[in-house]
Amino acid sequence: MTGIIGGDVHRDANAPLLAGTAQYAADLRRDGEVHVRLVRSPVAHARITGIDVSEAAAHPGVVAVLTADDLPDVRIPIRLPLFETPEANRFLQPPLAREVVRYVGEPIAAVVATDPYLAEDAAELVDIDLDELPPVTGIADAEAAEPIHPAAGTNVVGTVPLRHGDVDAAFAAADIVVRERFRMHRHTAVPMETRGLLAEVDEITDRLTLWGGAKVKHSVRQALAGMLGIDAERIRVAEVNVGGGFGVRGETYPEDFLVAFLALRLRRPVKWVEDRAEHFVATNHAREQEHELEIAATADGRLLAFRDRAVADHGGYVRSQGILPELLPAQQIAGPYRWEAFAVEATGVITNRTPVGTYRGPGMTEVTFVRERLLDMLAARVGADPAELRRRNLIPPEAMPFTFAMDEGSAVPGLTYESGDYPAALDALLDAAGYDGLRREVAERRAGGECAGIGLAAYIEIGAIGPFEEARVVPDRAGGFTVHVATGSLGQGAETVFAQIVADALRVRVEDVRVDFSDTDEIPMGFGAFASRSTPIAGNAALLAARDLRAKAAEALGADPDDVEFGAGLVRAGGASLPVGKVGEGRARFDKPHPTFSFGGALSLVTVDRATGRVRVQRHVVMHDVGRAVNPALVRGQLAGAASQGIGGALLEELLYDAQGQPLSTTFGDYRMPTASELPEIEVVVVEHRPPESNPLGAKGAGEAGMVATPAAVANAVADALGLEVTRLPLTPDRVRSLLRDAGR
Repeated sequence: MTGIIGGDVHRDANAPLLAGTAQYAADLRRDGEVHVRLVRSPVAHARITGIDVSEAAAHPGVVAVLTADDLPDVRIPIRLPLFETPEANRFLQPPLAREVVRYVGEPIAAVVATDPYLAEDAAELVDIDLDELPPVTGIADAEAAEPIHPAAGTNVVGTVPLRHGDVDAAFAAADIVVRERFRMHRHTAVPMETRGLLAEVDEITDRLTLWGGAKVKHSVRQALAGMLGIDAERIRVAEVNVGGGFGVRGETYPEDFLVAFLALRLRRPVKWVEDRAEHFVATNHAREQEHELEIAATADGRLLAFRDRAVADHGGYVRSQGILPELLPAQQIAGPYRWEAFAVEATGVITNRTPVGTYRGPGMTEVTFVRERLLDMLAARVGADPAELRRRNLIPPEAMPFTFAMDEGSAVPGLTYESGDYPAALDALLDAAGYDGLRREVAERRAGGECAGIGLAAYIEIGAIGPFEEARVVPDRAGGFTVHVATGSLGQGAETVFAQIVADALRVRVEDVRVDFSDTDEIPMGFGAFASRSTPIAGNAALLAARDLRAKAAEALGADPDDVEFGAGLVRAGGASLPVGKVGEGRARFDKPHPTFSFGGALSLVTVDRATGRVRVQRHVVMHDVGRAVNPALVRGQLAGAASQGIGGALLEELLYDAQGQPLSTTFGDYRMPTASELPEIEVVVVEHRPPESNPLGAKGAGEAGMVATPAAVANAVADALGLEVTRLPLTPDRVRSLLRDAGR
């Protein structure tokens, strides 16, 4: 049964999804359940001067109406100490607005009724008096504006500084300095399924179960325990099928607390399902940043140093991801290049808009757009081919592991890239795309009057973030094995990958291994599925647990672990055997104190219709160094899916607001997403160069990578086609026409 790792094993989660038998949060039913409808703020910033719930409470079918006065005075906590600061804790969100509303869509009251439509009707009867305050709607204005949270005395969440080497000396020695201001726009994940929750209290055990958890179930359980004032052991967070996550699903939101609190208070099952209009204003937004970047280089294009001043929007509150909006860009702006020096200041600010969280490739996608755009501008200045400029500045393989040591006062002590052959990986991308031939093709098409361009971008992805995961491998009498891990299934095929890992280690069939990560009761602690960590962290825990089971079997049989064979409910070695149930279970914990940095890139070929401004991506190739691919087919699927989202973000998707903080993108008529007709066949190159030695599998993350360089590559291709500088996204037809008009003037 060896060789299972590295095989294109089919996803075992597909069958119920395709047959329509999968169960999502909205499909759950419990006897006697009641339904929640939230009353949300219609304005961006206002003082609450009065709430009258009497008419709503008297409406037929209404069970309860709650405002902040009915709740404990709690805030949604930041889930990991690494992302928490005392300054960030000043901006945490209450489950229902207290005294002031700070964005359109903020929950003010919760209406509970026996029917969801009755709850919706009654919610419209809640009378709220609001005294509007001036909103802060732009990140450029936030620092100087009146504090949105008066007790904090500022709209600045904090600043992440990083400094490496003598920046001033490097700039003084430069032949060329290029600088530009860039803006990455606000958009979000928009999964197919909106959020949904169902909570119920067991009247015998008095335990609370919350269905609808995902991504970080143990963190949600811990947050709820603190907010509800009960032991975490009294709370079970369970996962059902998930219709897409991409970073925004599964964090602790106001609704998680409200549904749990109401179930405890009413002693009835309580259900909430988000509608799409709510989703556009309530679920985390992402991405919005502005950067002032300058790069110092020699006349032949050797990179010396850079300075970056960035501002990242948090929206109305700091949510459970803490300071990630400013921390991640600072950690990844250097990318895969060998800089002599750099200085970064990344600041997070509060505005009167929906709070911001993580979306596939957070931080890294934004700074890759910024850095790679300016590198193309530098290449033009020095007369170098964009691919050659990048190749000559990549960190060479002989320098691995490579560390940027940070100066005193920096937010982190250093950044260490473990492994990889970046030049070889870049060449693999260029060869797969036929780069030289594409250049000739574009020249010929331009000669024929067509507006076409090629864009290239390279990146570093930070992932495989610890601190640890635990796993159990439990045999059963029939000869099967159940793997218990604390991550989650968000569509990435994790259940198939874990089954492959354990089947390979035990030398059994993949079909004999079942994976269970649906329930916090099965594993006492875990950190979940985010930051491309499932395989590098939980996968290694599962591998070690399988090895532990093999070692226990060997000890019981007095044999060498390599001689142990499992099958038909027995474990055998050297002529001896015993029922596998007598061996016990395998247990392991995999610790990883430092993240992994992976390399990758993307190349795009686009055409632009100058009359309409429409951009078409005709070819798009993504490459990622995954270290070691447990299931190459799933890796390819993840990279292609992420790249498709990246094209949507580059060309179409944008969450717009007016000057009063009113959202202008609250339907799919306003928030445009790409369809199959607007996407090319994504070409994927999976690289397995020099797997890292920091984990037994040799795996790096892959779930986010296809996203990271895609907006930058598309932007570079459009700039190449138009001969104009692109400094902001998305490149909608209106924006492209505006670029052309400005150039004409």
